[in-house]
Amino acid sequence: MENAIAVDDRLDRARALVTALETGDEIKANLVIKSFSAPADHDLFHEVGRLTRELHDAIVGFATDREVTRVVQHEIPDAAERLKYVIELTENAANQTLEAVEFSIPVSEELASVAKKLAAEWDCFCERKMELTDFRALSAEIGDFLALASNHSEILNKKLTEILLAQGYQDLTGQVIRRVINLISDMEEKLVKLVAISGDARQREVDKSQCDMEGPAIPNIEQGEMIGNQNDVDDLLSSLGF
Repeated sequence: MENAIAVDDRLDRARALVTALETGDEIKANLVIKSFSAPADHDLFHEVGRLTRELHDAIVGFATDREVTRVVQHEIPDAAERLKYVIELTENAANQTLEAVEFSIPVSEELASVAKKLAAEWDCFCERKMELTDFRALSAEIGDFLALASNHSEILNKKLTEILLAQGYQDLTGQVIRRVINLISDMEEKLVKLVAISGDARQREVDKSQCDMEGPAIPNIEQGEMIGNQNDVDDLLSSLGF
């Protein structure tokens, strides 16, 4: 029923427009043309007002949200300290690992060098190219090498254990980093919602001439009627019925 009435109304205005044009009445023709665009302007104004209200409420809610306040005042500083702690643990583990490796390299090189020398002498013995006195010396060297190998094996085992224990930092740092990631994800979700509302409002904002607001007041600059704070914004929206 309403659609039929709207159609009849548009037809009547169309006939009035044709009549005005035929009679040369430009003033009446302009009034009829404006009457066609008036409902669309009203709908656009209403939609922009609604979106502005949503954005305003989102900004106010974001600023007064206890969770946001807690995050800003406690979680973010805490996250910074946690990341510093991760850096400290990682640095300490890296230093311990490097020290253990640097200490172990000469130990393993000495074992390899002595073993290579004994292997060459042992080959001579197996090929029956060694005198008895040389064999006695070789026997003594083998005894010394066994003692050296036992001592150096203990050293290497100790250093490898230190390296292994140093890697335990990964469990702690992993937990810390996961908490920081959760914090960032939570803040990202809140900001994305705010930006989404802002972006929607921007896409539908009306021409500047349709709005009396000229932005925040700037000292010593004449800019007409200004919106001073969030309360002014709220009052303006309420006065407009949003």
